[in-house]
Amino acid sequence: MARAPRLASSLTQHRWLTASIIVGVIALIGISFGVLRLLPLGSKATTGVPQLVFAAFGQTADLVYVAPATRPEERTIIDTVQHAEGWGINPGAMSGNLIAFNVIPTGTPAQRGAPSELWLLDAKTRAKTRLARDADLLVKPQFVSGGKAILYRRSVGGTSGGGAASAPGASGPSGPGGIASDVQAIVRVDIETQARTVLHEEPTAFGILPVGIDGSGALLFARLSNNGTDVFSKRGNNAPTLAFHASDEIARDWQLSPDGKSLAFLAPQPRAERVVNRAQVVSIEAGRPVTLPDANANGEQYGPTWTPDGADLTVGQEALGVDRAAVTLLRPGTQPSSLASPPKGFDVPVAWSADKTYLAARTFDGQNSTNAGREAAVVIAKTGERYAVSAPGEVILVGWLNA
Repeated sequence: MARAPRLASSLTQHRWLTASIIVGVIALIGISFGVLRLLPLGSKATTGVPQLVFAAFGQTADLVYVAPATRPEERTIIDTVQHAEGWGINPGAMSGNLIAFNVIPTGTPAQRGAPSELWLLDAKTRAKTRLARDADLLVKPQFVSGGKAILYRRSVGGTSGGGAASAPGASGPSGPGGIASDVQAIVRVDIETQARTVLHEEPTAFGILPVGIDGSGALLFARLSNNGTDVFSKRGNNAPTLAFHASDEIARDWQLSPDGKSLAFLAPQPRAERVVNRAQVVSIEAGRPVTLPDANANGEQYGPTWTPDGADLTVGQEALGVDRAAVTLLRPGTQPSSLASPPKGFDVPVAWSADKTYLAARTFDGQNSTNAGREAAVVIAKTGERYAVSAPGEVILVGWLNA
């Protein structure tokens, strides 16, 4: 969830600004404030309940917290991240206790194209390491190789773009970038040695985006062009090979399954006389689509997020013709199942706890990405309860701490 002068407040997950493509950004309004009760880590209040990690945006510094899923107000500050005015952290999905995030450092001109620093934070020990100074702020870093390395994107020569602000349907999420630079590179950082390796680099007029490392160990990345979105595979120094054509338009919100064998994403599709983003899954090995249950057949879908076991794809649903729409779990060959719906509006999945009992989500009280309404953060329990996550500042959901 990038914060580019409060880009995190936009509903459209990512913004591509090229000579031929403009994806609009929808401003969000306000977020509720909460009373904070700060407790030490390991206190009785946090025992036996998955621990949520989140941050609260501040104009010049973000506070990073840990709190029990069922009592988000009983939170502990684990770090304060100073940043350029108006630009907060952009974290990727967690790996165990580790958090990777991009941030524009204090003293750097606060502009979209400024190079950001890539940091690693251990949410338990609070140890913090800077891994790079040349990352694209708006392209989320991602853990690969079982959490032993991180992928990030570097841009040189123009205005760095990125998988920008989160949208309903944006995991929380990665996705297309802004104005592409002359040369973009996908870089791997080894966490233990801090050695950096450029896995792929190319000149581009539209942009490339890291997708992950698949189950066979190959790099996957998406390439945008006049032909739409293609996904490529690359091994070592070999030339990239086309894995599959994802869309004739802009596909986004790439989510590799836990076993690295399937790739979920959003792609525009014509439905009921309009074009909406719908969740897609492609088998990497076969290079062909996996059929999902057709839930809410004509509506937008948001935030494709795998359950920890990879059995289900979790998606938010547009509140199409109804007051509220629940998060839906999609599993090939079965009927969709749903979590507890919001009082009004719709939810966007962000991350499941490791035991699959709680889902961190963004919630909106409007109808869809065109009319999103107010945004807030919430924890949704599989048993039906919903727990508000509030702070004196916009809430940035990060992930879950290991038990």
